[in-house]
Amino acid sequence: VIMGALARYTFLAYCVLRSVAMFKTPTLVYEMFPAIDFTAKASADANAVALASARALADLILACGMLTFGGLTGRFASLLVIFPMFYVNHVVDGLAHPPIVPVVATNVVVLLANIYEAGCGGKLGKYSYAIMQGGFGLLFLTEAPDLVQDPFTFAKEGTAALMVGQKLGFAIGFVLCAHAVMTLVKPPMGCVAAMAIIFLGMAKMAYVDSIPVPRPSVIAATICMALCLIDALFLSGGAEKPKKK
Repeated sequence: VIMGALARYTFLAYCVLRSVAMFKTPTLVYEMFPAIDFTAKASADANAVALASARALADLILACGMLTFGGLTGRFASLLVIFPMFYVNHVVDGLAHPPIVPVVATNVVVLLANIYEAGCGGKLGKYSYAIMQGGFGLLFLTEAPDLVQDPFTFAKEGTAALMVGQKLGFAIGFVLCAHAVMTLVKPPMGCVAAMAIIFLGMAKMAYVDSIPVPRPSVIAATICMALCLIDALFLSGGAEKPKKK
């Protein structure tokens, strides 16, 4: 029996299902901003930011789920999900989101660090991935206007486009922090910690920003957290012991 198996598969299923739902219907994010009519011509800029952010969020949620495979396999799988997003945004759509410097460039460096770890051993890839995602995650949690205005130059101060970008950027931020936790802490406790971060993020949006978090998101997260806690408390008895290479 694999330690943390229930938590691993539950967290993976959660990430895959939430990601597929958002990829299939990116307009789900409209529910978070009921005061904005995204179909109106005047809201075209806000709509562009919302859809681009929703696609990034869906991609990063799926990439987070890939980390359940553990170690180098999980990190390579996660990066394999992330890099196509860069290609589609920058090459296919001509959208500078996320910025090549520092985001794309840093991901390239981290990919090289993981390739080095695969060939030479050590933990360079592990810690570089965790630091990158945790660092960018904390940065996005600040909701700094520049993070939106860099790729979306039309998102001026006081516009709906800027507000939407900041709030969805915050969501991207706590998903990236979940990446860092999943990299550093093995299931089931890693999954529990990642879900705790996601719950805290949703709570902040709901109770501080008064943003209506979609009910399916809350239900899915609650089920995932419950099963991960059951694994951690009753089945696995805590974190998995490190395996000898």
